[in-house]
Amino acid sequence: MKGFLAALRPWGATIVTVVLAATLPALVHATSDDGNLIKGTSIHGKTRLLANDRYPALYTGKFGDCLGGHSLIEVTGFDAAYYADNMTVMFHLTGSTKIQNDSIMAYISVDACMVAPGVNNEPT
Repeated sequence: MKGFLAALRPWGATIVTVVLAATLPALVHATSDDGNLIKGTSIHGKTRLLANDRYPALYTGKFGDCLGGHSLIEVTGFDAAYYADNMTVMFHLTGSTKIQNDSIMAYISVDACMVAPGVNNEPT
């Protein structure tokens, strides 16, 4: 029996490494996912946890530059997204300017109204 255990001694570290490597994915999967959640408040004031990587209910697609880079203020990207679960609108605006030594400010206005379900809101 002593000869049998002596033959396994060099493989001990390898066996332990393989066992740990095999159980590591299960241990990682069992960890808490709280880092991927954010708190959101609904229209009714209820707070709940929302997935950080959720998809918006409404979002923009591709953006094109109509002046082909010949403008003094060039907008190179515009993305907007509406998340219905907590009624959040997010904007991502990128661009550059050819105006020297001057500050630029963008004004974005969002007008929205809430329509009650089952109510006819057409003008009379």
